[in-house]
Amino acid sequence: MVGLLSATLGFIAELIRLQLGDVKDESGIGCVYPNLSGVTALGVIAIVALLGFRVSFLGTRSPYSEVQISRYLSLVTWCVAMIFYIIGLIMTTTQGNSVEYQRFDYERYSCNVVKPGIYGTGASFALTSVILEIVYFATTHQYRTDNPVSYPSTQPLGA
Repeated sequence: MVGLLSATLGFIAELIRLQLGDVKDESGIGCVYPNLSGVTALGVIAIVALLGFRVSFLGTRSPYSEVQISRYLSLVTWCVAMIFYIIGLIMTTTQGNSVEYQRFDYERYSCNVVKPGIYGTGASFALTSVILEIVYFATTHQYRTDNPVSYPSTQPLGA
């Protein structure tokens, strides 16, 4: 559930992220950004939810090697989602696409925003991780019901 929350928040952050047209040029000040707290909060909550998703599934492991590939792919996509979310947070005001302003003939400066698709890509990988984890648990549960574990008898052989 928290994994789906993370993906949803990532997609919302992509929709409301700061765009080049939102940055204004104030004479004497430079780049003036609108309030970024909404996107930053969504990004932080998405990261925390994705961490919670991974921590909640740490202890479970299947004894069947056939279904482990789904688990490993889920972990890889989780890592990629975390990287994209963190890059999105870092790029919120420091890097990314830029618009150039020229105040005088000799003074130029750039205003930066997050590149399009950073949060959306992170959310896509988070959703993929959740789906792979669901496949892993569904397959593991199927193996458990199809192949019940048999315990050795405790009766002596000659009895």
